Amino acid sequence: MRKIYFVLLFASGMLFTSCDPAQNLNFTNNGKSSVKVKLTIDPKTKYERLSKIQQGDSIVFNLKPLETEENEDGIYFGIGVWNDQQIKDVAESIKRIEIENNDNKIIFKSQKSITKLLLNNQEGFLWKTAVNIKMNDDLLN
Repeated sequence: MRKIYFVLLFASGMLFTSCDPAQNLNFTNNGKSSVKVKLTIDPKTKYERLSKIQQGDSIVFNLKPLETEENEDGIYFGIGVWNDQQIKDVAESIKRIEIENNDNKIIFKSQKSITKLLLNNQEGFLWKTAVNIKMNDDLLN
């Protein structure tokens, strides 16, 4: 009987132990040519992380082609899972997203289009821990 209590106690401890995942906004280039991702940041952003890494009014990622180690980059937003409101808050801090390669350029200018892009690219098994925007040669997922 003692072993059963021990096993139940151990199992419940493992079940309720917090595993705090990282909140990330990731960009991955799955294409054959380099991709430039430029986020124009609202100067009134409440996200310190965005303010720290921006150069001027924007954050730029130069992503190499798929077969390299430099085909992805992103922004770390802390610990926890994403909920829709947090993603909307991040989207409000981004005034514009430009994704460009040698042949194509896509621009997300409105809050509605930026929010939709971020919400549609959430990933995670039980909880949404990352927003992963993946691009191929025509810049679409």
